Amino acid sequence: MIIDPKDRLLFSLAHCPFLTLSEKWQLAAERIPELNKFEWVGKKRRMVSENKRASFLRYDRDLPIMQLNDRYKASSVYLLSILSSDYPHNLKEIFDPPLVIFCKGDRSLLTGRLLGIVGARDSTAYASRVLEILIPDLSKAGITVVSGLAKGVDAAAHSLTMTANGKTVGVVGTGLDRAYPATNRTVQKKMGEEQLVISEYPFGTPPRKHHFPARNRIISGLSRGILVVEAKSRSGSLITARLALEEGRDVFAVPGSVLSELSVGCNELIRSGAISCLKSSDILEEWDNY
Repeated sequence: MIIDPKDRLLFSLAHCPFLTLSEKWQLAAERIPELNKFEWVGKKRRMVSENKRASFLRYDRDLPIMQLNDRYKASSVYLLSILSSDYPHNLKEIFDPPLVIFCKGDRSLLTGRLLGIVGARDSTAYASRVLEILIPDLSKAGITVVSGLAKGVDAAAHSLTMTANGKTVGVVGTGLDRAYPATNRTVQKKMGEEQLVISEYPFGTPPRKHHFPARNRIISGLSRGILVVEAKSRSGSLITARLALEEGRDVFAVPGSVLSELSVGCNELIRSGAISCLKSSDILEEWDNY
């Protein structure tokens, strides 16, 4: 139940449909002094217009907190605010962490060694075979796989991790009452029951184009490193890899044929300094060194 007034404010901001993330952060930081400890907050001020402030006050006043809270509770969805001691430390370190994440499943999966696995939605049999080789050893070593519950590499990474009795976290770009794409509904349901699915978006939020780059920052933010399996030269997977590099995380890439369009992104990453991943030990030995 949302009782703490600070969490109530963050809950209300998370639901507000007409404020940008920057505007939500500004309003939150104005009312919650401890949020100003994040060094970047003062550097990223976006003035919230008086009209928007007034609109949010009305929105906050009229938001049916109790009914919403009951709805989440009935669906076994819980809120984790950035003020919570359980909020992932790695995620707090990124430039633009979500004020609130909605969670369904086992929150303990947000601790430990997390590896983001991303790649092409129209992935090939090559990507599937690579994941079949890598994931069992990674799961056995206790690494939690984080991905975006998209079609292709994401869905394969989640499914193969569960088959290997490993742990996996899905980050979605919709409310947790939605599944996108619909073909992943069964996987998402199973993960919500046995693993963990999270989102920064409240119930009822449909898929929107800008949600998916935003979701990528959470995948990289949660993870100690990112593994790119197949990617075109311009793709969301490379955005995730770039974000990981900016946050000081490891980036691994699986090399592929110079004749394959879906290997261009990975080969370019390796040429730019990403760690070439040919086998699971390329990741495990890198992480065991420190």
